[in-house]
Amino acid sequence: MNKPVATLRAVPDQGDAQCEAAASPSVPHEAASANSSGAGIPIVADQPPSSPNSVRGLRFPSAGVMSLWSSASNNLRATIMTIASIVLFSVMLTNLKLIGTRVPMTEILLIRQIIVSVVIIQFFKSGWRHALRTNNLGLQLLRGLFSFGSQLTQFVALLYIPLAEVTALSFSQVIFITIGAAFILRESVNWRRWLATVIGLAGVIVMLLPTGGEGLTVFAFMALTSGLLSAGVSITIRSMSHKESTITIMLYQSIILCLFYVGPAAWWWVWPTATEWWLLATIGIFGSVAQYLFTRGCQIGQASALAPLEFSRLLIAAVIGYFVFLEIPSLTMLIGATIIIGSTVYTVRQNV
Repeated sequence: MNKPVATLRAVPDQGDAQCEAAASPSVPHEAASANSSGAGIPIVADQPPSSPNSVRGLRFPSAGVMSLWSSASNNLRATIMTIASIVLFSVMLTNLKLIGTRVPMTEILLIRQIIVSVVIIQFFKSGWRHALRTNNLGLQLLRGLFSFGSQLTQFVALLYIPLAEVTALSFSQVIFITIGAAFILRESVNWRRWLATVIGLAGVIVMLLPTGGEGLTVFAFMALTSGLLSAGVSITIRSMSHKESTITIMLYQSIILCLFYVGPAAWWWVWPTATEWWLLATIGIFGSVAQYLFTRGCQIGQASALAPLEFSRLLIAAVIGYFVFLEIPSLTMLIGATIIIGSTVYTVRQNV
């Protein structure tokens, strides 16, 4: 006997739907209402599943948790998504650093973007074709260019200088984001957020004191450049927050980056080993989820409110450097980390 097959549809997040009320009418509702949690799309079936909170063995948040999530402020939800994306990006960077000395960087990034594209298509089967429709092609291309430059400069620098140093130098983006939020997006940046940004940057400077006398190498300059371009990514996403769905922004970035990477990757191609293929898979999957959370957070949260949270990446980088790459934190790094923690906690409290 043939079993009935349930037709699945996406359930929009009520809080997110308010942020996307001005979205382009050409984008289907299913594509425009992606789940903010990033762990998967909450799904219900036209025919009820065996359990109210599970679909094909997958368990989803209870009604109480979803109610709390929907009632939270946009900035608080964006804060949670941003911190989760930072953790996943840090794991991705660790795997990238492990294999980047043998496999060419453009090849790694091409495979990563291919996996991102596959994940998008699998999770949004009924809506990804419609997501190709955009009324902001110029901003999509600009965002893709910013992403290309930011990724390439950061990941190349990662191969030649310590993970914590690359992370610290990339925090220049916080200043650029705050400035851009105030003068380009016309967001209201109060003195408390300016204070959190300055305090967090002071913590970064303290952590850089042991290497401050050596001057900037070309790779350190690349890390700083990555910070500037990353700020451009955040600003362009925010500019499209009420015009495009998350899936549209992610899909266009994947297409643009694949076009940039495919030529150099084919020219310098090196066949990965079995272990390297596994690491590449984790880079792609973690990068996909992190990219979704980051994009969604930028859409619903104020750029100036989220910018100081980037400082927490340095704490994660220091921990990974110690346990994976045997990098022992110095006293100044610990002091700077304490300052950064204070800045991040203060920012979270302001976003509640």
